[in-house]
Amino acid sequence: MTGTVNVSKLKCADGSVIGVLELDNPVALNALSYVMIEKLYKQLNEWQTDDSVVAVFLHAQGEKAFCAGGDIQAIYRALENKEQDFDSAFSAMETFFDLEYRCDHLIHTYPKPIIAWGHGYLMGGGVGLFMGASHRVAETTTRFAMPEIKIGLYPDVGATYFLNQLPKHLALFLSLTACQINATDMKALGLSQWIAKPESKQALLDLLASVSWKGEANINEKIATTLRSVQVDEPSEGMLMPYAGLIEQLCSGDLDSIVRAISSADVDDKWFINAQKALNYGSPLSLNITYQQLTQYQNLSLKACFDMEFNLTLRCGLEGDFREGVRALIIDKTNQPSWQHRKVSDVTPQALERFFAPIDSAEYPLTASSVATAAL
Repeated sequence: MTGTVNVSKLKCADGSVIGVLELDNPVALNALSYVMIEKLYKQLNEWQTDDSVVAVFLHAQGEKAFCAGGDIQAIYRALENKEQDFDSAFSAMETFFDLEYRCDHLIHTYPKPIIAWGHGYLMGGGVGLFMGASHRVAETTTRFAMPEIKIGLYPDVGATYFLNQLPKHLALFLSLTACQINATDMKALGLSQWIAKPESKQALLDLLASVSWKGEANINEKIATTLRSVQVDEPSEGMLMPYAGLIEQLCSGDLDSIVRAISSADVDDKWFINAQKALNYGSPLSLNITYQQLTQYQNLSLKACFDMEFNLTLRCGLEGDFREGVRALIIDKTNQPSWQHRKVSDVTPQALERFFAPIDSAEYPLTASSVATAAL
């Protein structure tokens, strides 16, 4: 899988431009390859010092997905022979995730407005791109999820930062059950600020192009005002929020009690039952990592979150359940993973502590001066 990112410029009324980045890998639900992330990163770096570019618009090709995640099959291939060639596996993971997290961090800290237009499946690596944007729009078609526990990982791409800004019980439920939520839930949680219909995207671009941006005293507010003009006033009912009260009760104890409470809840609803199934399917190690991530690291800075996640992700790939999780769900599609632990209580504090311990030989992200050549 390669995919690309289409780069263009939207000319505005006064000659200024809005940079447009379009994810283009629809056959793979716009999953992010290394080549795509590299192109995003380099173009964003170029535009942040280009005075003619007043803002960036990030969206995606196809009807099914903004982005369903990263190219985990490529990572899996690198890990297949890690016992025989550990150095190559380590290098492949380090190279991919260093760049992905660097790109996500750049979006979070970008000096110009970034408008992210999400639609369809918005998951994993796609969430990392979306959540850093200053102006986030979710189409009525959007289905947001952080399903990493099903592949032996944990919510990464900056989730330690943005999920810890949510009510703790809702962040835990989202992460431990890999549940999908809709645009109404996203707005209620602050994951997006606007909801719009699919046909409103072109109308928004036309409105943005009609503005003389150089005369605007507050570009961010002008963009917000423009977005309000295309938003949906009466969205549909949420999928998650109707259960907020119940979820608060279920997610009030330690991890073992939370797992038992959610699993035993008697709720006759397909969405909730799917959440229960995903929780019981997920890696017990990943569930432990996720619980610790969302209960012990609420006050980290953005950069510290990415540094910690970089270390955690390498550990999950090289020592954890990531390879087995991808094999069972994505490669062989057996849906019968052989996790390292049978249940969450089998994971010892010592084993968990190791995953949060720094890997001395790894170069942490956001410090290198150049982007490495792809190893995948």
